[in-house]
Amino acid sequence: MKKFEYSLMIAVCFLAFSSCSNFTTQSHNQALSPAVLPTSNTYGSYLAGRIAHYRQDFDTAADYYKQTARQDPKNTNLLNSTFLLLASQGRITEAAEYAQIAKKNGNTNEFIPIIIASEQFKKEQYRDSLKTIDESKSQLYKKLISPFVNAWAYAGLKQYDQAVAAIETLQKESGMTSLYHFHSGMLNDYFNKPDIARKHYEKIVENNDMELSVRSLEVICNFYLRHGEKEKAVALAKKYAALTIQLPLLKNIYQNTLSAEQQSVEPVITTPQIGLSEAMFNIAAVIKQNPEVLDFSHIFIRLALHENPQNDLARILLGGILEMREMYKDAINVYDEVPSSSAAYYIAQYKKSENLRNLNDYKGAELLLKSLIMDYPDDYQTLIDLGDVLRVQEKYKEALKYYKDALKKHHAQIKNMWQIYYALGMTYERLGEWHDAEKNLVKALQLSPNNLLVLNYLGYSWLQRGKSPEEAFRYIIKAYNQAPYNSSITDSLGWGFYRFGKYEDAINYLEKAVDSDPSNAVINDHLGDAYWQGGRKNEAYFQWNHALTLKDDSGELDHSAIKQKLHNGMEENKTLPYDTEKLQKIISEINT
Repeated sequence: MKKFEYSLMIAVCFLAFSSCSNFTTQSHNQALSPAVLPTSNTYGSYLAGRIAHYRQDFDTAADYYKQTARQDPKNTNLLNSTFLLLASQGRITEAAEYAQIAKKNGNTNEFIPIIIASEQFKKEQYRDSLKTIDESKSQLYKKLISPFVNAWAYAGLKQYDQAVAAIETLQKESGMTSLYHFHSGMLNDYFNKPDIARKHYEKIVENNDMELSVRSLEVICNFYLRHGEKEKAVALAKKYAALTIQLPLLKNIYQNTLSAEQQSVEPVITTPQIGLSEAMFNIAAVIKQNPEVLDFSHIFIRLALHENPQNDLARILLGGILEMREMYKDAINVYDEVPSSSAAYYIAQYKKSENLRNLNDYKGAELLLKSLIMDYPDDYQTLIDLGDVLRVQEKYKEALKYYKDALKKHHAQIKNMWQIYYALGMTYERLGEWHDAEKNLVKALQLSPNNLLVLNYLGYSWLQRGKSPEEAFRYIIKAYNQAPYNSSITDSLGWGFYRFGKYEDAINYLEKAVDSDPSNAVINDHLGDAYWQGGRKNEAYFQWNHALTLKDDSGELDHSAIKQKLHNGMEENKTLPYDTEKLQKIISEINT
């Protein structure tokens, strides 16, 4: 329960903080001061910055804003956007320079103290960082940021009592117990007080209410190894590797712990900068869960990497933030910075494969996933994902092989088992092996009875084959009621009405589907058919012609059949047989 209190408290604090510091949108509403407007070169730089900002090319935007800010250093909004964008790109030294200018001009943006303090901390100017953080009157700083900065700054000044006193203030905050013990353990470990460090670490290990993060696991196992307690380290690492066998990151930690020799194990926390990096990482990881404050997570994780460029888990988190912004190429670049020697290397490469798929580079994703499977054959999720990538490329027989391997080797461990049966069903269906397709789709539905994807796919497939039409239609309606704005499901619903000869209803839902997804060739073709049967022949010709101009990734569109319809029109629709009373009852279940 405590972990949730902690997450909630941080989210609430940052939502209150958010009005001051939104770097993704702030610049679009800002205006230059009148003094700048007559200078065409400066105004051109500003406009170029806004365009780059809008396109999420943050590096370029920041460079243009810098040019403009040099001419208009008192423009509050412009300076805010400049140092926040620089910070979001990890250019903390430059960000601190512009934050200092903003501070001198009386700017009260809440990120100014932490950006300046982070740069001072990096330069080992610990007293200056203490002073900078102390200048903030924000409750957010007093509760969540100052304790960490102060504790590790005092560690840098070799002042043990002050460092411990600073971190003690976290105990007063509900839900911060786990972080208090984690950082107290690291501080005491840094000051070579292993007995006290052990007490704090074991508070986390022994209390199920406290969250043991991946990083906590790494640090505590490292501590045990260095102090001759390898059995403890191995048992702890094995426990978490066994619980989450699908995460090679934790298995790597276990393997590294198992093979470690005490004399060769180096401490994790060797500098105050690494300690502060852990704190910034902790804050970023929690606030990332709330999209409303994603900007803050983005900057805090960059501050973590500024203090400790070797923090590979911070890179994984940064990559995830960039994915949430749909900045997939940037995310790939971040994942590529994780070295092959890191325990996080596998997860970085796996995440890279996801982003290649997001960029529709399926061949690149296929090659990468195949290389990962060679090194990590025990990760069933990679086998499933490779099957998905192959299926998208219409390599159906090869896709089946990897889906079956996942089932055969890891059946007992696969979560959401319905997904793999669903994938198998779709793949067999594409191969024209309907018997096996139906068997797997029915199995998927048994495992997840209300799953809208399976309900829609199986219902539509049965309608196409004239099997159990009323039951098939009920499946589609159950899916539609869960996702009335999903274009594929709405298309299935409209197509169901079409197959029953209810053309007015068919047209209503198919038009809704086309409005949601106007570039979908199959939906446009379906709407054309409904228009024809409903007597709207000119509109039917338009829809069919339009369907031919669109790309079809489903493999369902029959181009020759559409050309035939354009030439000869359509014969009367062969409607499916149905029980009128039964069908009307099913239709009444549609949520309107």
